[in-house]
Amino acid sequence: MPLIEKLSELEQRHAKLHAEAREITEKCEKENRIMTIDEMDRFEHLCGSSSNGSNGQGGELFELAARIQNIRRLNATDRIGLDPRSGLDPLEQRISNPLPHEDPLNTRNGRHRYSMMKACRDLLFGGGQLTGLEREVSEQLEERTQMGKAIGGFKMPWFDQSLTSNDLERMKRFNDLRTRGMVDERPIPRPMPRSNFERRNLDTVIAGAGSIPTILDQDWIELLRNRMIVMAAGAQEITDLRGKFAIPRQSAAATAYWVAEGAAPTGTNQTLDQVLFVPHTLGAFTDINRRFFELTILESGEAFVKADLTAILGRGLDLAALNGSGSANQPLGILQNTGITSTRTVALGVNGGLPTWPAMVELHTVVSRGNASDLGEFVYVGNADVRGTLATVAKLGTTFPYFILDDNQRVYSFRTEFSQQLPNNLTKGTSGPTLSPIIGGVWNQLYFAYWSGIDILVDPYTGSSAGTIRIVSLVDADIQTRHNEAFAVIVDMMSNQTQ
Repeated sequence: MPLIEKLSELEQRHAKLHAEAREITEKCEKENRIMTIDEMDRFEHLCGSSSNGSNGQGGELFELAARIQNIRRLNATDRIGLDPRSGLDPLEQRISNPLPHEDPLNTRNGRHRYSMMKACRDLLFGGGQLTGLEREVSEQLEERTQMGKAIGGFKMPWFDQSLTSNDLERMKRFNDLRTRGMVDERPIPRPMPRSNFERRNLDTVIAGAGSIPTILDQDWIELLRNRMIVMAAGAQEITDLRGKFAIPRQSAAATAYWVAEGAAPTGTNQTLDQVLFVPHTLGAFTDINRRFFELTILESGEAFVKADLTAILGRGLDLAALNGSGSANQPLGILQNTGITSTRTVALGVNGGLPTWPAMVELHTVVSRGNASDLGEFVYVGNADVRGTLATVAKLGTTFPYFILDDNQRVYSFRTEFSQQLPNNLTKGTSGPTLSPIIGGVWNQLYFAYWSGIDILVDPYTGSSAGTIRIVSLVDADIQTRHNEAFAVIVDMMSNQTQ
């Protein structure tokens, strides 16, 4: 078996056992008691240290983690980490193969920082050529993706912060702890830090003009935006793709037959298909005043210009994964995927209805029937109405009820994520448009594919008569599910929350 397939098998086994150990611990804490003898034996088998595990050996979780770590280290040593399909996650890729602005040796331990604004200034006022660190990063991204930059533009990384040697050491320690099962298996979100993009335009006429006066603080009131949840739920990424990309998938297995002595079984073959990734372009732009480049405070202006661009791109990708139409150049989202909604929908009523405990459990049961529940962590996803309703609908009792959403923000022992990225205007029968969806799934079976970093195009011509400069950001991406069986949906939940 290839190492990459073996790595995936070990990670799935580790995730399943880690969930079992967590369930034992949470059950005892919820019931305010110590473990029974059977529970203690099982917990020690899973999590025992090298000094007190079974037969004097480490627990099975630690043994699996060690095997996983060995394969990952081998990948890094072989430089397979240059290819994102090697099994290394984005955090490990940044550690093993940093871009020029992420390498402490190249930035004097973080003193030289990447600046999108400097790159724009170079193109506008520096003869159309990038210089310094920004040029190195753009050229490195072009080399990795074998895709040239747009005329009059440059390539910008998703992660734009410089890293110090201390940053890299903390990242390595975190990754080691996560591999050993000592921290939650939650992926680190892709977008840049909150301070770099959650900003609000202070001017109502020309973007950027209001930040020029020196009397303004370098910080400003943040715009309230929908929370991005797909990566937080566990979706995975494939980066630096070249051309069309497909993952082979076995869609049917051979069949075993009982036969009489001397008889031959009927011949059957495995069936293969492909999960095909095709680039879709997502773009956004902002117009800013020419003086902004000349007069604004550099760090303040840097955060300002990235505000709408990165926030809109990130949320556009997140929304497409949840509810993309699959047409008009959009990827296909879970709620529009008929391979999921036509056969994997749990109905609450002819006209919709309030969520019930059996319905929430059935979402997981549907995924389990498809043999997908062991592929990774199962997570429920909904909007604010879903959260409020689950927290106020009882699963047991009336006077002192137990609610569907418990105090740990879990349902049926599984994690939940909530965001207004999901709609609350669905219809069914005579109800609507007031219904909301709930998605239950193993989110590591959802993949984002990227063909480049962010392409930045600086356009001084469109608004030249008004003295404005347009900065356009573009990203080529696609979103696919490896197995539709990993997801189940409710699309007719009524809310009991007042508007």
